[in-house]
Amino acid sequence: MATAKTTNIENPNENLRIPSWITKEYFKEILANDEPDALYVKHFTPTAAIPPGENFTSIMMRIHVDLEMKDGCVKHKSYIMKTMLDDDESDDVINKLSLFPKEMTVYREYMPAFENFYKNIGWPIKLAPKCLLAEHKNGRINFVFEDLQEQHFKNPKRLQGCSMQLMVASLRKLAEYHAVSAVYAEENGPFPPDFQYGFFNKDLDMEIMRNAYKMKIEEYKLAMKQWQLDNVEEYIRKIPTFEQYWKCGLSTLQQKENSFNVLTHGDFWSSNIMFSEDPIGSHINNIIIVDFQICKWGSPAEDLLFFLTISPEKDIRIREFDNFIAIYYKRLMECLKALNYQKPYPKLRDLHKDILDQRHSFYAFFAVFNHLPAILMPTDKDSNIHNFSRNDEYGKKLRLKMYTNPRYVQVAKDLFPFFHTRGIFNFEDYDE
Repeated sequence: MATAKTTNIENPNENLRIPSWITKEYFKEILANDEPDALYVKHFTPTAAIPPGENFTSIMMRIHVDLEMKDGCVKHKSYIMKTMLDDDESDDVINKLSLFPKEMTVYREYMPAFENFYKNIGWPIKLAPKCLLAEHKNGRINFVFEDLQEQHFKNPKRLQGCSMQLMVASLRKLAEYHAVSAVYAEENGPFPPDFQYGFFNKDLDMEIMRNAYKMKIEEYKLAMKQWQLDNVEEYIRKIPTFEQYWKCGLSTLQQKENSFNVLTHGDFWSSNIMFSEDPIGSHINNIIIVDFQICKWGSPAEDLLFFLTISPEKDIRIREFDNFIAIYYKRLMECLKALNYQKPYPKLRDLHKDILDQRHSFYAFFAVFNHLPAILMPTDKDSNIHNFSRNDEYGKKLRLKMYTNPRYVQVAKDLFPFFHTRGIFNFEDYDE
């Protein structure tokens, strides 16, 4: 494989093992369609696309190519490629939740249709990156996307969280996505069965889930005792048993009849958002959503709870919580009206009720217990789903390190009282 002459190629994860089948021959047809004036590939360099700890369910690469063009110049292009983990690295849960087949359907069918709805009313709204390839080949699903970095898009800083300005822009984009998905369902009927579940599926192996939960939760309780949180013993006592946790997860599969539902993103947080801004960073020009593996038909409250738990900067997470919901709701209503949605419009009070609804508490607890500890850990080569799940002393030390990380503890000390006083963390409700 040739080494690219292009300067300033950075590899954010030198430990990523690039699959050997990703070669310039594999990209031949993609390049022919995307760059028809290219004569041949001079240099081809695949690197990691993201640092360790940013993605746990797939291999993400940035493909750098130098192209000899018909006019004699050399053009540099880059693409983002996403593929499945090798069988020896993948998790059975990843397969049972149909993450990759769902995402392929989203990019092949739903995204073009959603963006076309907006185009038809004269709104130039882009929701997702352009997908150049979505294929199922040799038992593996692969995607190739435009590289949004070439258009000066970037991710929010994971450890810092989203500023108020970025939160507002992201919530407006989420509302645009939700609104058009509701209109699509109104015109085309229900989404397929795979889109009736997200992080949870009744077909998951209950005993495997039980063992994994018990292993992590005992270490979590040990860590909580070090947080210096007022009334911590009461919060520890109210941590859900596995039976309560299982029922809480299963409740996400229940939908209210005749209520306002959308195709939720399912994993909407800062690393699945990319934004561009003006040269001096004073204004956000656009937001793009990525990673549609957990999409699920359900209440907008699912995405809102998850996003508002994980992504805001610490100082605005609790203070602006209700305001964030109102910001989202305002844009949702603008989009539903513009798209001529025919069913009854949701009310703001309904959205707040859904945030508190028993069916949606999972999205707050899962965010606090499962996602935030990993998200708020500084980048490390050992940050991956397998190390976090190891049932040995190494795995235990890594989890305790995450659960006692000062950055995480600061956030958890805010969130536990907040969710408890609202009844969202009252897991005894699932015993009824």
